Amino acid sequence: MEYSTTALETLKLEHAHLDAVIKEEEGHVWKNLIRIEQLKREKLKKKDAILRRRIQCVKPI
Repeated sequence: MEYSTTALETLKLEHAHLDAVIKEEEGHVWKNLIRIEQLKREKLKKKDAILRRRIQCVKPI
């Protein structure tokens, strides 16, 4: 279970990092819309992975 917690924390950090990068890209005068879209997709993949990890960690009663 230690591995799952570490992996979950890593995914959360990566998700937060992507969020920061997206905000930085959106703040530029000349926005790279393709890059922003790619980052948003990657962020969504991380969010999905986080949710899958959480579901796997929940034990049925």
